[in-house]
Amino acid sequence: MSKSLRVLVVDDSEDDAILLIRELRRGGHEVNFQRVDAPEAMRLALAKDPWDLVISDYTMPSFSGLEALELLQTTAIDIPFIMVSGSIGEETAVNVMKAGAHDYLMKDNLTRLTPSVERELREAGVRRERHRVEEENRRNWSRIQALHDVDLAVTSTLDLQAVLDILLEKIEQLLPNSATTIKLLDRDKRELHPVACRNLIEKQWKNVGRKTLTGLAKIVLENRIPLTVANVQTDPRNANPSVAIKEGLISYLGIPLIAKNETLGLIAFYTKDSHRFGDDDIDFLTTLAGQASVAISNSLLYEQSRKQAIDLEVSNKIKDEFLSVTSHELRTPLNLILGYTAMIAEGVIGDISSDQKHALDKVANHSKELLSMINDMLYATSLEAKVMKPEIEDFDLVEFFKGLKASYSILLDKQIDLTWSYPANLPKMKTDERKLKQIFQNLISNAIKFTDRGTVTVSARYEPHNGEVQFRVADTGVGIPDQMHSVIFEKFRQGDSSGTRAFGGVGLGLYIVKNFVELLGGKIEVESELGTGSTFIITLPIEPPVAVQTGAPRTTPPVVGHQSSLS
Repeated sequence: MSKSLRVLVVDDSEDDAILLIRELRRGGHEVNFQRVDAPEAMRLALAKDPWDLVISDYTMPSFSGLEALELLQTTAIDIPFIMVSGSIGEETAVNVMKAGAHDYLMKDNLTRLTPSVERELREAGVRRERHRVEEENRRNWSRIQALHDVDLAVTSTLDLQAVLDILLEKIEQLLPNSATTIKLLDRDKRELHPVACRNLIEKQWKNVGRKTLTGLAKIVLENRIPLTVANVQTDPRNANPSVAIKEGLISYLGIPLIAKNETLGLIAFYTKDSHRFGDDDIDFLTTLAGQASVAISNSLLYEQSRKQAIDLEVSNKIKDEFLSVTSHELRTPLNLILGYTAMIAEGVIGDISSDQKHALDKVANHSKELLSMINDMLYATSLEAKVMKPEIEDFDLVEFFKGLKASYSILLDKQIDLTWSYPANLPKMKTDERKLKQIFQNLISNAIKFTDRGTVTVSARYEPHNGEVQFRVADTGVGIPDQMHSVIFEKFRQGDSSGTRAFGGVGLGLYIVKNFVELLGGKIEVESELGTGSTFIITLPIEPPVAVQTGAPRTTPPVVGHQSSLS
């Protein structure tokens, strides 16, 4: 079977050229050839048509074989170059081969021509295959490196715009003669929002681009697979070809952006010349789009979380301001109620019966409980705003407990023994006495509230080896379930937070206790089982740490009464 062969003959003799071609045809080749004998003619021939080989005469009047060889080398076209000559010495032949010719032969021995051509064509094929493999390896390595670079780049930030800018910059390096666009999908409105582009006039692209889900974008997103278009200017599926025409965009590849099985939008690649996106291109760019999808998804989640955090912060601020203002406003009428109740109970306004006095005592006690809840809210808002500081002073612990014990001399409506256990030689303590008193009031009132009958024990002991005092408030009440131990110190939390709970309170008492203890440089622990009672253990230094002592003094909100609304 004849083998087709395109030969460029560089020779000033038409007869010699015909002899060369005849020899090749005799060797079984179907030869198409062109003869040139000047540099410009050879340059034009090489640029116009593809050739399988060049056969050149060594000596011509105005153009030498070596000049023809040099001209071919400047084009970087890898095809065999065979030199022929009527008379050539051995030294000249060696120089010709050193210059880059693939073979040489004498015109009087053309029987070597066909074997030489076939050998050089085979070797050229091997070179081209090796070059193709090397080029493919280089391209694959370049793509792997690019994917690595893109991955590092887009995971270096969670800011959406920064992610998009980095992504488009890397894509531009990989596809320099192209334009790229990214649109994100609003699933509720079924709209596409243009968010970023490269190598387009962004303002015009955003103004002209359609938001409605139509055309090529609709096909890509509904099918969730890549789509290639040879010419977007003329393809009837393109609902808006004006941008492509104006920007000179021709070929198109659209790839959906999908993360966690959710369609986020699409990325589109446009080339400014006719280009066929092969399977390798599509696979690579789909992988790139996958990286982009994960980065965009993470950015959107970050933006959503940040917005929620801001909204929550605003909500908490409004709530704290409301609690603070409400607490202040409620204190005034409650103090008036307590004042007038005391006046009536003491007979200042007139004599009252024992039943009336009993009723007034109930009003006073419940008013004090309500005022304690309000005080707790004031404490909580001050703690939340981080404006509360300890007021450090020296005081006698024994005298402290005597005063605390006196305030609980009468217990109402419950069969409870309140016992006190502390040595008579407790040392003086240097801390915030008012906050320590509030800690005990909250814990003791808490113990009384959750104990219908039994014992509430308040104890203290000094541990000189580490300079600490350990306080305990233990009760024989209902106890706390294990799963609630970690949350009872949170704001507005109780052991039973249901709407049908048996015990009142707003759930701030233990929150205040924990924060006051930590403010004084100590720690608090709880030991409790459901049905067996609870023990709260507080450990405080006899003198607070330097950081606590140097805190700027801050006036504690005034407290009326000793009972507190607790968790």
